[in-house]
Amino acid sequence: SSGINAEYGDLSRAHHTCYYWIFPEMNDNSLCRETYDAGLSFYSTCEAIGEEFSRLYCNKEREIYGRILSKTSHLILDPDPKVINQILHECDILLDLIWETINVGHWRDVDVFWRQLYRSICFLKSVNLSCTDRFSDAILSCDMGLIMGAPFGDELFVQELADCLCQHVSFNLTCGKEHALVKKSEVPLPFLPNRKEIPQVNTPSLEQFIDLLKPSTPFIMKNVINHWPAMKKWSPSYLIQNYGERTVPIEIGSSYTSDLWSQKLLKLKDFIETYILSHSDEVAYLAQYELFNHITKLREDITPLDYCAVSECDVVTNCWFGPEGTVSPLHHDHYQNLFCQVYGYKRFIMFDRHETCTLISTTC
Repeated sequence: SSGINAEYGDLSRAHHTCYYWIFPEMNDNSLCRETYDAGLSFYSTCEAIGEEFSRLYCNKEREIYGRILSKTSHLILDPDPKVINQILHECDILLDLIWETINVGHWRDVDVFWRQLYRSICFLKSVNLSCTDRFSDAILSCDMGLIMGAPFGDELFVQELADCLCQHVSFNLTCGKEHALVKKSEVPLPFLPNRKEIPQVNTPSLEQFIDLLKPSTPFIMKNVINHWPAMKKWSPSYLIQNYGERTVPIEIGSSYTSDLWSQKLLKLKDFIETYILSHSDEVAYLAQYELFNHITKLREDITPLDYCAVSECDVVTNCWFGPEGTVSPLHHDHYQNLFCQVYGYKRFIMFDRHETCTLISTTC
């Protein structure tokens, strides 16, 4: 059996009482309560964690992790800020050790357990930060776990805790200015001889959609996402007010093929205020990111389209969000794309596959 499970046993009774002290202003929020209880119970009794520690001969990390779990689960017995700070210190020690491990060599070669452990510690750190009302830091801890870590199976404790904490602080966030949408007529079109407009069709049936796919040529479907809540709700000000404290990876540079291209982590409110609502010398882009697995509440604003049912592969949902001037260089995807424009405007320039030989190939 797992050493962790044997040492710390059943913590469910302590969880229920402890929750009300950790989140004093959230006693009516059943989601926070369930997430805290379920998350701490899961990490305390997960046999896979103990087995992985044994497989990797990580006795030092195992000892620190055990102390973090034990102290966190018994906070109600000793709600001293000094104890909380001790827990946070040990969280940081273990996170630093794991950070060094996962940043040695190629990312794809990192043992997934280190990323899973990183994510679980971020959850525990977030719980302890919440004890002293450091909700912004607690949300950041969750986001770092989501960006750098990995889940044990299908568990969503970190996402759910972050969503809950974000709702708690969202009323303090305001947007100082509104965003003026760029109109299609204001975006210059490059000179393209023999260009053709992409054909449009209004709300095709599933059978019509399948027929439209057969020629492997692009088409535009009108009025198929009008029912999405996102179509009425999403705007820069809405995202700031509701999710501004969430940290996401941002690409810096007008194109990922540029020598000046880089990435950094920014709070969503800082990204929007600096790069969307203001004119910046830099171009920043939240590009091709699984945002709906990161901020799961946003998923409630969209619904899967029936057209996705025809896919023979798993459907991956990514998000793009950027200011005027962001450019995706000419490229080819090896899968079908169903692109939905919720807010703003995007221009696609596409070339017939028979023109491939006339295009210049660039190695990135």
